[in-house]
Amino acid sequence: MLNLTLKNGLRIVGEEMPHVRSVSVGLWVGVGSRAETAAENGISHFMEHMLFKGTAKRTAGQIACEMDAIGGNLNAFTTREYTCYYAKCVDTDVETVFDILSDMYTGSLLDEAETELERGVILEEISMYEDSPEDVAQEMLAALVWGNDPLGYGIAGTRDTVQAISSGDLRRFREKYYTARNTVLSVAGSFDERKIIELAEQYFGTVSVGTPHTDYGQVSFCTGRRNKEKDIEQTHIAIGYPGIEQNSPSRYDMAAFCGALGGGMSSRLFQKIREEKGLAYTIYAAPESFKNAGMLNIYAGVSPENADHVSALIRKEIEDILQNGLTDTEVARSLSQMRASYIMGQESVSGRMQNLGRNMLLYGKIYSPDEILGGIERISRTGIEALAHQLLSDEWAEVRVCPLP
Repeated sequence: MLNLTLKNGLRIVGEEMPHVRSVSVGLWVGVGSRAETAAENGISHFMEHMLFKGTAKRTAGQIACEMDAIGGNLNAFTTREYTCYYAKCVDTDVETVFDILSDMYTGSLLDEAETELERGVILEEISMYEDSPEDVAQEMLAALVWGNDPLGYGIAGTRDTVQAISSGDLRRFREKYYTARNTVLSVAGSFDERKIIELAEQYFGTVSVGTPHTDYGQVSFCTGRRNKEKDIEQTHIAIGYPGIEQNSPSRYDMAAFCGALGGGMSSRLFQKIREEKGLAYTIYAAPESFKNAGMLNIYAGVSPENADHVSALIRKEIEDILQNGLTDTEVARSLSQMRASYIMGQESVSGRMQNLGRNMLLYGKIYSPDEILGGIERISRTGIEALAHQLLSDEWAEVRVCPLP
């Protein structure tokens, strides 16, 4: 396992997978929409787009063509707490990937003309999300639950904030957040450790030191109801209950509970609401965890006339679990799903790269497979039910995106 820090503070983590011929490389920057002010909402995501738009050495077209020339993949994504740029290639081309990623990270021009062009692309992306009622419901739920805290901001920003972001704003943002101590480089797959260290020092050793920006204050969970009408056919219901933070000792119990409640085809919500009553095509429950905050997220897409009934049935299943608990069979199934999902994910170079980078950036450490599987094995029915009683009270929030009357 590779785990070291360059002199400038940039952390490198890596895991060799000797039976593959590919390698996945990721740059994890500790900034997302949660670090933004209301006026600059969307700037983290805007920056993600702009790093692909040309450097002093390469045009946007050259970046794409050089990756295609080696048969590699290059992409990025922004979340509420971090931004990730990642690439996958054959192991013999790893230096090309380091060269391109470092050039994007340190040398992007962020000029006015490209900023204006990409602004239009991002506005189209916002329109795409607005055409997805499930996405709208999830954004509304986050805004309701987290109130005025930036954790509730939309990752892409709003039309008004995106219109106001300038190339100067982007340069100042990069200077503050795109620094060595706020960045993790993760590598997984077929590589030579000494070569990766040499490449990291060559391409990232001169990145400015800066400061880490991955700590956030406490945030309160807000309850309430909110509806929005759109020209759609279904009603999209999103329900939130208090959850747990990222590194909570109860995170394994939380994952197991969500699995039993709505994590698969055998889960309570899927069986009761879809299979037995035929009231929904999509229904699920999933945990959302952040620094110092978390939410249990339940979603269902239903016919408008069934919306009240389905919402009541969801609450009924939760009340049944609180009163009567889960069965041993439900717990065993959920644990098997967690165990299998983790093991199968370990067979992917991209999956391992993401686990390494995310864990080091958010937690400051790497959890070994034995630690993770051990955490799953220690899950108990008693622990799951105790956590459910702790979280699932009358403190909950619900939003609906409904058809026009």
